[in-house]
Amino acid sequence: MQTNPKTTNVAVNGSGGGWTLIQGTILTGKVEIQEDPELNAGVGQGLQGYYLDPNAILSAAFIANPTLAVAQAEGYLANPNLQTWLPNTQGQMGRAYQPLIFGGADGRVHGALGNYAFAQNAGIILVKSSTATATGILLVEWP
Repeated sequence: MQTNPKTTNVAVNGSGGGWTLIQGTILTGKVEIQEDPELNAGVGQGLQGYYLDPNAILSAAFIANPTLAVAQAEGYLANPNLQTWLPNTQGQMGRAYQPLIFGGADGRVHGALGNYAFAQNAGIILVKSSTATATGILLVEWP
C-alpha cells in the first residue's frame, strides 16, 4: 500500500474571480490544503470559501462551472457560512488557519477500518483567494 501523500497543485482565482472546486483525486484517509508558498513571492493571500458535503453527488454542470448559487440550490454545501482561512505565519493552529486538515489523526479517520476522509471526485471545498491576487493551493492526500 502507498503511504506517501499525493500532492496536486491547483490554481485559485482572486477574490473577484469565479470559484475553484477542490475535489478528492484518490480515496483518502487524510487531506491537507494550504496555499502554495511558491506563488506570490511566498506571501500568503489567505483563502475564502465553503466546505462541501463529501457525500453530495456533484452534477457535471457544477463541476464544469462551480457557482455558489448552484451549490446552495443543490444542497452541496456542508456549511452555508463563508469561511476564511488565514495564512499560517507563526504556527497558528485551528480551523481559521491553513492548512485545512481533514481526517487522519486530526479527524480520527482510519482508512484501514473502512473510514475515509474523501473519495475520488468527492467535493471538498469551493475556494477563492481572500485578496484580488490569484494564488494556488497544494492539495495533499494520504491514502
